[in-house]
Amino acid sequence: MVNFIKKRLQVFVSSTYSDLIKERQAAVEAILTSGHIPAGMELFTSGDESQMEAIKQWIDESDVYLLILGGRYGSIDPNTGKSYTQLEYEYAVSQEKPLFSCVIKDSAIESRVKEHGTAFLETENLHKLKEFRTQVLTKMVRFWEDYKDIKITIGETLAQLSRREDLLGWMRPQQEADISGLADEITRLSKENAQLREQLSDNQPEPIICGLTFAQLKNILDKKGLSSVFVEVKFHVNGTYISGLKDEEGGFLCMIGLINYNGSFYLTDDGRSFLTRYLLENSTDCNEKDHFSA
Repeated sequence: MVNFIKKRLQVFVSSTYSDLIKERQAAVEAILTSGHIPAGMELFTSGDESQMEAIKQWIDESDVYLLILGGRYGSIDPNTGKSYTQLEYEYAVSQEKPLFSCVIKDSAIESRVKEHGTAFLETENLHKLKEFRTQVLTKMVRFWEDYKDIKITIGETLAQLSRREDLLGWMRPQQEADISGLADEITRLSKENAQLREQLSDNQPEPIICGLTFAQLKNILDKKGLSSVFVEVKFHVNGTYISGLKDEEGGFLCMIGLINYNGSFYLTDDGRSFLTRYLLENSTDCNEKDHFSA
C-alpha cells in the first residue's frame, strides 16, 4: 500500500478562558484526533505587551488560526481598549492567515446563563462584543450549540485545509522521498507511453487515461493493490462523489489523476473512463450502473 503524505498543520486556538474551558479542551482533542498540532492553548494568560508579541510569533508560525467565540468579550488591553482575543484575531487577519471561527449560538448563551449564571455572559463590554462578533461573521464561520459541534467543525475544516498546497505544515522527510519515487515512476511510464504512441501505425490508437494506456495504468494500480479498491468503493450523485476510500488510497488516486478532491473525493473524466473499461473487461455479470447510485 502507498504511504500517503499527511501534513500535520499547526493550529493556533484563540478564545476567552474561564467560560470556555470545556470547549477549548474539545478543540485540542479534535485537532489531535485529526492528526494535527494545537498551539496557543493554555500557553499564555491575558497579559502585557511582551506576551502579545510572543502570541503574534506563535500565530506567525502556525498554519491555521481558529477562534472560538462564546458569550464573553475577555480581558481588555489598556492601550487599545480591545480584548486580547480580538487583538489576536485582527492580527491573524492582517497577516492573511487561513482562519475559521466557531461562534456560539444565541440560544446556547441563554441556556448557559440559565445553568451557570452570568459568569458565561458579558455584562461590562456588551457593545464591544457585539461589534467583534459582527466583524468575525464576515469571515468563515460555523455556529455551535455545545462542544460536539466544535469538534465536528474542526474535523471537517482541517480535512479541507490540509489539502491546500500553500500550507506546508509538518511532514516527515522519508515520506517526501516515497512520494517522489512514485512521481518518478509515473513520469517514466508517461515518457515510455509517449514513445510507444509515436510508433503506432493504427489510425485509431488506444485511448490515453491520465497520460497512460489502460494497461499501464491498471498495472500501476494492481501493484499498489488499488484496482479492486477503486472498483469496489461507492459512487453517488450520477457517479461523481466517492465514499469508502481511505486517506492513503485517495491520496494516491488523486496524484494519479483518477479522482480529485474538493471537500470530498470525486471522479475525474479519466477516472470514469478507467472504471468503465475495467468493468467491461473484468466483469461478466455487472455493468457500470451497478457502481453508481443517484
